[in-house]
Amino acid sequence: MEDRSGADGKHLFICGMGYLGLRVARQALRRGMRVTGLIRSPEKAETLRTEGFHMVAADLAGRDWHSEVSSSVDFVLNCVAAGGGGPEGYRRTYLEGMRSLLQWCGRGFSGRFIYISSTGVYPFSDGEWVTEETPFEPPSDKGQVLRRAERVLQTDGPDGWTILRLAGIYGPGRHYLLNQILSGYSELPGEGESYLNLIRVEDICAAIWEIWRADKSALNTIYNVVDDRPSLKREVVEWLARKTGRPVPCFNPEKSIRQRRLPNGKLPHRKISNAKLKGATGWRPQFATYRLGFQPLIGP
Repeated sequence: MEDRSGADGKHLFICGMGYLGLRVARQALRRGMRVTGLIRSPEKAETLRTEGFHMVAADLAGRDWHSEVSSSVDFVLNCVAAGGGGPEGYRRTYLEGMRSLLQWCGRGFSGRFIYISSTGVYPFSDGEWVTEETPFEPPSDKGQVLRRAERVLQTDGPDGWTILRLAGIYGPGRHYLLNQILSGYSELPGEGESYLNLIRVEDICAAIWEIWRADKSALNTIYNVVDDRPSLKREVVEWLARKTGRPVPCFNPEKSIRQRRLPNGKLPHRKISNAKLKGATGWRPQFATYRLGFQPLIGP
């Protein structure tokens, strides 16, 4: 049963009803909340209305939707995803979308605001531990846009904002690495000696709810949302192959499009800390390691 404490009757506005946003939206309905969702697709919006959501079909970066969403909502979750279009698509979705959303907030919103960002902004490649306070410059065009959107929120956002930088998301219906193993790939792009930082979608949702009920002293800051154990990609792949009875694939850096696009040609290789989120809230990952997280997806 969902914990309804402090949620019953509240109004949640979600920008982006995808893998994460829709899961949070359904949890909110079960907690007795009203949910308004914004997505680009009119067809998907119509389908989601049948679940009890108030849906708005619009581009977040536009302004037409402002009059369709009341500013008297209690919580905002911006987890919109780019719909393609390369660098310009990223800029419009994340940066211009944030600016439009904050303009809407200026119409009277006074609740709590969560922005879903990514640990992909971190460039580090020497195996070091990384915290939210570690100085950095994003390594990619997408990372730079995400960081600019974060800064816009930090500068112009309403009191009560929080930025959550998510590690690699997996969970039911989304387990790319496991799918590669099950498909019998003999080669995987990238390098086996780089750390994977992962988080199951259920633990992301739990972090969001913790922030919404946290003391005000825990707000207006950035948190990494990641499990307790960064692990080498080789280790994860070998474990998945053993558990599923599939051959262990090798790694081929030349097949990594992402690696070729990075300025120094080096994939991120860092251990991302979740200590700040743990220290500020009661959040603890249910799936604290990749083994705990992947085992239910594999089966007994």
